[in-house]
Amino acid sequence: LDQGDFFVHFLDMAETELLKEMTEVSRGRVQNWLSMSVQPSGGGAIRASNLTGETFSMERYMASSLQASFATESLVDRLDDLYATSGGIRTQEARTPSRHLYGAMNRGLTGIEALTLDFQYVPFPVSLILSHRAVSSYQLLFRHLFFVKHVERRLVGTWLDHQSMKEFQSLRKSLCPTFGLRQRMLHFIQNLVYYMMFEVIEPNWQMMENSISSGKKKSGNSGFGFSTADDEGNNDQTVDDILSMHNEFLRRTLKDCLLTNGDLIRTLTKLMTTCLLFSDQMNLFVETTQINEERDRIAKEERHKRQQNITIVSKRSRLRKTAKAEAAARK
Repeated sequence: LDQGDFFVHFLDMAETELLKEMTEVSRGRVQNWLSMSVQPSGGGAIRASNLTGETFSMERYMASSLQASFATESLVDRLDDLYATSGGIRTQEARTPSRHLYGAMNRGLTGIEALTLDFQYVPFPVSLILSHRAVSSYQLLFRHLFFVKHVERRLVGTWLDHQSMKEFQSLRKSLCPTFGLRQRMLHFIQNLVYYMMFEVIEPNWQMMENSISSGKKKSGNSGFGFSTADDEGNNDQTVDDILSMHNEFLRRTLKDCLLTNGDLIRTLTKLMTTCLLFSDQMNLFVETTQINEERDRIAKEERHKRQQNITIVSKRSRLRKTAKAEAAARK
C-alpha cells in the first residue's frame, strides 16, 4: 500500500463505488479498477528489482491473478471469531460507536469495510507457503491497512477543505479548534501508518528474507528460521524450514499491528471511527454552508473586478496616447 501508486490510483477510481453498501457494489467494476491499478504499479516494482527470469515470470503471474473479493463479515466480527476463546471483541459497549467502523449491527457492510484481496489460483510450489491460513492472515492485514489508509485519505480531504476556510477571516477564529483537532487526528493516523509499514512489516519482512538466505535461526524467539545443519554440517533447507520462518513472520506482524489484542484493536477502532465521524461532519458543514461555492463566487468577482480595472487602465492609456498624437499633429 505504501510503495507505488496502487492505493491512490485505485481509490481515485473506486472510492465512490466502495462507499456503497455491499448489496449495491458492482464487483465487476471494482475488479476492473483493481487490475488497472495493480498492473502499472506492480510492473514498475518488478522491473526495478533484480529478479531472475523464472521469478519475474512468477511475479507477473501472481499480479495478474490477483482479484478483489469481499468478506461476508466485518473485520471486528472476524477477529471475534478468531479470538472467541478469550472473549472476542465485545460488541455491546456503552456510549461508543466502535463497531461502526468495520461494520455496524444495524447496517450492511460497505465495500471499503469488506474489500480484501485473493488469488484466483496459487501455483505449485508457492501454494505450499501461501496456504489458505496464510492467505487469510494476509487478508486480515490488508483489510486493516486499507481502512487505515482510507481514514488518512479522508482526513487529508478535510485538511484541503480547511485550507479553503482559512481564507474567510470571519470563520477562521471560530474554526481554530477544529483545525487543531484535525491536525492531531491526521498526525496520529499518519504515524500509525508509518509504524505498521516501516517499523513492523518492513523489518519483519527483511528479517525473514535474511533468515531464509542464511538458513539459520537465532537463539530464542527473535528469529524466523532455524538451524538446518545436520550432523554432517549441511545447511540445506526444507519446506518445513521455510514454512516455519513464514509463519513466524505472520505471527509477529499480526501481533505488532495490534490484530491479536482485543483491547487494543477495540481502542483503535474507536479512534478511527471518531476520525471518520469528524470528517463526515466537516463535509456536511462545507456542503451546508456552501463555503466552496462562496469562495468560488468571491474569486469570480475578484477576477471580474481585476478585468474591469485592466480595461479601464487600457482605455485611459489609449486616450492619453490619442491626445498626445493629436497635440503633435496640431504642432
